[in-house]
Amino acid sequence: MPDDAKSPFPAADPFTAFWGEFMTRMTSMGFQPPQPGADAMQQMRRAFFDAMAQYADNFMRSEAFLGAMKQSMDSALAWQQSMNQFLQKGLSTAQMPSRADTDHIVQLMRGLEDRLLGRVAILETRMDSIEKRLGK
Repeated sequence: MPDDAKSPFPAADPFTAFWGEFMTRMTSMGFQPPQPGADAMQQMRRAFFDAMAQYADNFMRSEAFLGAMKQSMDSALAWQQSMNQFLQKGLSTAQMPSRADTDHIVQLMRGLEDRLLGRVAILETRMDSIEKRLGK
């Protein structure tokens, strides 16, 4: 390795230099390193992914991770609630209707509609009974 290049792992430089030189000499003498078969590579890949999946599963089920997730969710919900209160207060200060105000008005209108339709139904039954008595 050149002296002017800075390695992030200076202790590993003699090790990599030794093995790099060893492999260079071996290939120059005609040595061909064995190539793993496709089946061996699939087994290695499967073993690696199984180990990573098991590690991730164990980590996500750990008390530390679950506690951190709960704290994160609680913080997010508290932030959302405080933001909603801030926006509600801003709309109230500006004398503008908020979603809660419009929802309340819609609820009142639906109640009024239900009462009117109920009264119309009562009037309809009365009119039907009057028409029957009059013979129409």
